[in-house]
Amino acid sequence: MSPYRHFEGIPVSGGVVIGMVFRLEPFRTIVEPRDIPDDRIEDEVRRFEEAVEESRRQMTEIRSRARDDLDDEHAAIFDSHILMLEDPLFFKEIVDGIRREKKNAEHILSVVTDRVAALFNKIPDQYFSSRSTDMYDVANQVLGNLLKVRQHPLRQITEPVIVVSHDLGPSDTMEMDRTKVIGFVTDIGGPTSHTAIMAKALEIPAVVGVGALFERVKTGDTLIVDGTGGQVLLNPTPQELKKYKDIQIRLQEQELSLSVMCPLPAETLDGYTIELSANIEMPEEVQHVKIHGADGIGLFRTEFVYLNMSAFPDEETQYRVYRQVVEAMAPKSVIFRTLDIGGDKFVTGLNLKELNPFLGLRAIRLGLANPELFKVQLRAILRAGASGNAKIMFPMISCVEEVRTIKKLIEEVKIELKQKGLPFADNMECGIMVEIPSAAITADVLAREVDFFSIGTNDLIQYTLAVDRVNERVAYLYEPYHPAILRLIHRTINEAHRNNIWVGICGEMASDPITAILLLGMGIDELSMGPIAIPEVKRVIRGIRLADAKRLSEEILQLNCATDIKRMVAAYKRQFT
Repeated sequence: MSPYRHFEGIPVSGGVVIGMVFRLEPFRTIVEPRDIPDDRIEDEVRRFEEAVEESRRQMTEIRSRARDDLDDEHAAIFDSHILMLEDPLFFKEIVDGIRREKKNAEHILSVVTDRVAALFNKIPDQYFSSRSTDMYDVANQVLGNLLKVRQHPLRQITEPVIVVSHDLGPSDTMEMDRTKVIGFVTDIGGPTSHTAIMAKALEIPAVVGVGALFERVKTGDTLIVDGTGGQVLLNPTPQELKKYKDIQIRLQEQELSLSVMCPLPAETLDGYTIELSANIEMPEEVQHVKIHGADGIGLFRTEFVYLNMSAFPDEETQYRVYRQVVEAMAPKSVIFRTLDIGGDKFVTGLNLKELNPFLGLRAIRLGLANPELFKVQLRAILRAGASGNAKIMFPMISCVEEVRTIKKLIEEVKIELKQKGLPFADNMECGIMVEIPSAAITADVLAREVDFFSIGTNDLIQYTLAVDRVNERVAYLYEPYHPAILRLIHRTINEAHRNNIWVGICGEMASDPITAILLLGMGIDELSMGPIAIPEVKRVIRGIRLADAKRLSEEILQLNCATDIKRMVAAYKRQFT
């Protein structure tokens, strides 16, 4: 395959589209410095202030349009944009720059934005670094007003196109006419960016992070965008066009078939029902949870609240976010995982540099080492629970002592809330994540201390097999079907049920339909996965009997190597394809 025609990126919104390129030039590439005479400096400052005020009005209008076209959760994305416009430090730095450098407002805005965005990009977390896109989105709004650009280029499109840009902001996506913009591709970006979330909500096939497509295309080129597989083909051959047109037809048929599954229960042919929940990390994703027929949220990653802040969020900030999710999902349950920072995720304000961060001060260890910060989050979650059906779980538990310490802190927090007269969920279910071998081996002891288990298979595999799952050199050793993994899962389920608590799985194994059958046969009570995977898992579960799932799991648990297990799984999978 030619590297000049074939590109690979991150799929963020599913579907396959074929169409003509519209190359969207970013405003920031045309900024030039211009000297401002001393007697015109204050006029230039006022020009900047007026552009900011007009941008605030426009952003408020975009927020209203997002609320009308989508929902409150997606509209809330633009709250952070409005806050950026109102940030006195950012505003003051540009005003001071105009006065100090005696240059035009456009140039100073560009310089300051580039510097702040570079700081975001240095943070080694994909979610946090993607906030630079939001920064540029806001800056471009102001820049457009300074340059007197009266109409967004995307509003001038008159025929169906695929937008290609170096980057796109959330406000850019709101300018897209869905009858005209059939897909988009960007050189940079990640799956947790606000632009990616907007693409999913608008159901526009999109691929981000492709690298260097923008510099190679021109308006009028033909493009194939596979938003499901992450492939982008520039000026495809007739054979490639036929292949992807066939894929389009197949995906449309599959989507129609799976859409029927969404409102149905995950019930086997012999009447056994299992819960299928969703993993999310932002309130804006709640709509997708509902659309795909989830029974609840099995994992809300609270890191989002921390990674979106320049300082630790206070109790009220966290409470508002958590309550929003709980109210939106009511009466269905939401399980909040407490802060899981460390390893491959970091936040501002904590020095977490360690030689081996995956085995260091991360997740619950970090919370227990900083009890006052931890209690802020506990109070916020307990308060949010008063508005609906919330549960709480704690990551990276390794021993019963940690659980008992957590329970003492929860009791302290309840006393504090009672003293303040604040309503909270007094009987909220508390669970732990089983993702360390020591927790799986002592599941019988831990089960007597909590209300539920949630098995985090990603870390359980990593820690059991001593494999760094982000290290390409040993990636071949990362094996979900290793007998040790399956036996630890089976043991955890048995001990949970022996002690009358329920147990779920929230790792990637839950989203594979055939693995889901295997886990069902082991007795799992709940599977939690990305919302998009739910209909397919539901389809497979509704096509089997519980007795058959049990028979498969019993046979597999007798096997001694991953190769034999995968061979049996592959044979079973052929029944469903």
